[in-house]
Amino acid sequence: MSEANEGGSPLWHLTGFRLIKLGELVQAATASVFEAMELNARQFHVLATAATMAEPSQRELSRALGIDPNVMVGVVDELERLELVERVRNPNDRRRYIVTPTARAREVLAEARSAVERTEREFFAGVSEEERRVLHELSGRLIGQHPRVTKTE
Repeated sequence: MSEANEGGSPLWHLTGFRLIKLGELVQAATASVFEAMELNARQFHVLATAATMAEPSQRELSRALGIDPNVMVGVVDELERLELVERVRNPNDRRRYIVTPTARAREVLAEARSAVERTEREFFAGVSEEERRVLHELSGRLIGQHPRVTKTE
């Protein structure tokens, strides 16, 4: 296993630091996928989540993804501008809007998922399937053990 030192960083020995760097690299690798679709990673995440939840409100999406509610408003505004979601008033609670992916969104999601999977296969080509499975399982377990942090940016 390579122990390359990231620019001589004094934090290189910390697993958390390495995971942050790995996340940055994966995010950079997928950025071009989203750029081609006029999306960013956060918009993709919100859109994919909205497509899998039953009639989610912005607040429910915010809680599910750990995104500050004020930030979520802007994300949904942009998705609406891109004609990927519609806000539909909830007939059971007139104060609440349901975030509904459009037919176009479902096409974009299918294309984006496929492109992200392809990008991930290329990114993780240097590790075996078994190593990738272990990394996937361990990262999922750690994420599940820690409370979600709300992102405010």
